[in-house]
Amino acid sequence: MARRRPEPFWREQTRCYYVQLGKKQVRLDPDENEAWRLYYELMAKPPEEQIKTPEPAGNARHVSEVLDAFLEWANRHKAPRTYAWYRENLQRFLSSLPKGLTVADLKPFHITRAMDPFPHWSNNTKHDFIGAIKRAFNWAADEELIERSPLARVKKPAREAREMAVSPAEYATVIEAVLEPNFRDLIELSWESGTRPQEIRKIRAEYFDAETSRIVFPPKQAKGKKHYRIIYLTPRAREIVARMVESRPEGMVLLNSEGNPWTKDSINCAFCRLEKKIGKKYHLGAFRKGFATEALKAGVDTVTVAHLMGHRDPSMVSKVYGQVQQDPEHMANAAKRAKGGRVKGDAGA
Repeated sequence: MARRRPEPFWREQTRCYYVQLGKKQVRLDPDENEAWRLYYELMAKPPEEQIKTPEPAGNARHVSEVLDAFLEWANRHKAPRTYAWYRENLQRFLSSLPKGLTVADLKPFHITRAMDPFPHWSNNTKHDFIGAIKRAFNWAADEELIERSPLARVKKPAREAREMAVSPAEYATVIEAVLEPNFRDLIELSWESGTRPQEIRKIRAEYFDAETSRIVFPPKQAKGKKHYRIIYLTPRAREIVARMVESRPEGMVLLNSEGNPWTKDSINCAFCRLEKKIGKKYHLGAFRKGFATEALKAGVDTVTVAHLMGHRDPSMVSKVYGQVQQDPEHMANAAKRAKGGRVKGDAGA
């Protein structure tokens, strides 16, 4: 029986076509037509030359080859969510480049051109996009796949702090406007616990400790992957989680109206719909900041607030989360107390 001739195949991890020649997988191209053209060109060579297809050296490598190598590494060593984030950004960058561009020909303006179709991007989005690309080429340089990164000197825009912190009055307005019960649970739990947006979506029934009214993330599921993340629940937060765990004793606790786990995009869409009703766009981080701000105003010390928020460095509370300056009445009362005065509510006032 004649031996079957190898044909190009698609590898989803790197989003590119390859062909298996002996024990070697030869990369072709992400475009199907170009992949088949390269395949026929390769198969026209004698068998011994097919396997000996030379690897380009240093910065003569194609940009696509370097990005594929990085994604293969990221798929083995990074969390699935992180890998997907890298793949999305690198694929967007690669799609904007001329086909066959080598690392030696890659210039900083290629990043600028890749972002041009997205004038609505915030500085934070640009910062992350550029960071993902630079990370890939820095990794390739460290691994000596390329001589040096041609993007090493590209500067990322400074991240913009999202100053919005929901006040109790705003929270009451939002809760009154939200009629969909699943979205309401999501917002209410965020306000009551100060949970990170990326954490609240990943709460599983098995993480709920009913006896101590806590959510306990194992280290592998927590930020940093080193320590347990413990979320302390107020009576109202405990009531919400207990109700959901009773109805869903396994798997993700918070689901959207379609019965699927919340995602970053589905949460954003829900807040966009809410914006049409109340005229203001919120995000889950604003409720987290509101939690920290109200805790500080209530007299909870910064070390304790930091631990409630999941930070080991208390300075993060004052730098990022505690927006007490947004409450004029609180700041005015603080100024009075600083000069020895008393305000309504103080003992003896």
